[in-house]
Amino acid sequence: MLALAPRAASAQPVDSLLARGTVLLDQGTTHGDAAALQQARSLFQRATASDTLTAYSHYYLALADYRLIDVSGEDQRETYMDDAAKHLEKSLELRSGWAEANALLSLVYGRKAGQGMLSGMRYGPKAGSRLDDAKSADADNPRVLLAEGISLINKPSMWGGDKDLGLERLQQAVRQFDERDAATETSTSFEPTWGHAEAYAWIGITHAKAGRHGEARSAFQSALSVRPQYAWVENVLMPELAAAE
Repeated sequence: MLALAPRAASAQPVDSLLARGTVLLDQGTTHGDAAALQQARSLFQRATASDTLTAYSHYYLALADYRLIDVSGEDQRETYMDDAAKHLEKSLELRSGWAEANALLSLVYGRKAGQGMLSGMRYGPKAGSRLDDAKSADADNPRVLLAEGISLINKPSMWGGDKDLGLERLQQAVRQFDERDAATETSTSFEPTWGHAEAYAWIGITHAKAGRHGEARSAFQSALSVRPQYAWVENVLMPELAAAE
């Protein structure tokens, strides 16, 4: 798709915009490259103007926003969270009950809930509600399991957090990723596939916080085998683990 001859932006078919955008999104996620993520976001934004594959266009625009949260300045993070939520809500208007969009929206609301007690009171229930919707639609979806695992690990125990259960959900996510990657059963080429390395990274984080450094290192290495040169793992998580050992 990246080798297509140049054409006027208005004439580009939406599948071309999505294909180019997902390549840039994947590259930006791997390398923590804000410029690549911004380019992907721009392509997805243009794709939303079409009446074709519109639910996917809004979904991937939100996913680009979600990735930009961690590579942008503090003054921009709230904007990306709010924009991601807006586009996921639009995606769900177009494809009601979609597990993928609900799982990602739960993660976005979870990020907003983590900004303080008042934010937690406001957005924590929203994150939980969207996760429930995602589980009702596809409880075995690996990204739904990933979202549930992250939620259980990050929530205080008084609000239902459970690190052991969270770790179990992340391990289930990894198994589902392995099965689905092997089967490659997707209804379209734009069905989401992200999250495998991320699940391993969160398994490593959970082990590291519990002082299980060997298990953490093994999980981080697994993340890198799935996504080589994954900047979050190579440049942040592995050095933090080395400092703690």
